[in-house]
Amino acid sequence: MEITTKIKDRVIRQLFSEIERRKMSQAEFAKTIVMRHGIKFDKSVLSQIKNRDNRNYSVIKDSTWMALARYYRVMDECTWETVATKAYISVQAHLEKCQEFGMWQVLCDRAGIGKSYAAKEYERNHINVYYIDCSEHPGKSDFVKFLAGIFGLEKTGTIDQLWNAVTNELLLRDKPLLILDEFGDCAEAVISLMKGLYNKANVGGMMMLGCYFIGADNLEKRLQDGRRIKKRSYAEFWSRFNDRITGLNYDNQPKIFKQELRKEIEKIVDANLPEELVDMREEIIEKSLATNGVRAISNEIAIQKMLAQKRAQLNK
Repeated sequence: MEITTKIKDRVIRQLFSEIERRKMSQAEFAKTIVMRHGIKFDKSVLSQIKNRDNRNYSVIKDSTWMALARYYRVMDECTWETVATKAYISVQAHLEKCQEFGMWQVLCDRAGIGKSYAAKEYERNHINVYYIDCSEHPGKSDFVKFLAGIFGLEKTGTIDQLWNAVTNELLLRDKPLLILDEFGDCAEAVISLMKGLYNKANVGGMMMLGCYFIGADNLEKRLQDGRRIKKRSYAEFWSRFNDRITGLNYDNQPKIFKQELRKEIEKIVDANLPEELVDMREEIIEKSLATNGVRAISNEIAIQKMLAQKRAQLNK
């Protein structure tokens, strides 16, 4: 797919908007980009693309433009409209509470229901919020290095020394919040890290850090089994979130859940369906509903848009 100048300009607006929102230096932000996307990105690039009149688009490879455009969701002329589903409203409320009061909370619910989307949106729109996909950084070393990169820290000693430096930096922030998505995929050592981090953040009865763990059935089972068989760190970890796993309050009866989900899918489709695909509305809804979640909606719309374009080309 061609990455047009329009798409690149949208990416640039998002880049500098994020720098301003996060109140980061260009050097710090460049390191964040490298760690977050696993791509090469030097701070000097930012000065070469900042001014609209003499932008040097070639300093960024097309694969990097693509990664950034996908992250900021600016690939299409029409940006994706967020709809306040039950999952979105609940996750946003949980995150706000965790950040404001330094609370620790675990969310386990169905896959594909919009948990990650809501969490990423919160991270995009709030400062001192750090989102980590634990499926991409499951091991202790990867996990610590990823967080270190966000703060511009480099490994000079052991991983434990780096973790100490990372947590020192994290706790200096004003009301910091860690969002650990796909936490069921993390290594046992990461659970021990988080147990220790709670102790470090708990000063004089006040919590200096909020933390929100997200997962599906595998995370809930793992936490329950770990406590049941008295696995190391699990009992203490449960106490960090008050022995309670949160859900999203969708109905457990399959028929009623499907009815709830259909209404939410319809709202998302109606907010994002291009006018030229109105005739495909029901098909997109049904195919999305069959997945028992909302994740497939954007893909279904994209597929139908592509098919419509091909039909138009054939009819010329």
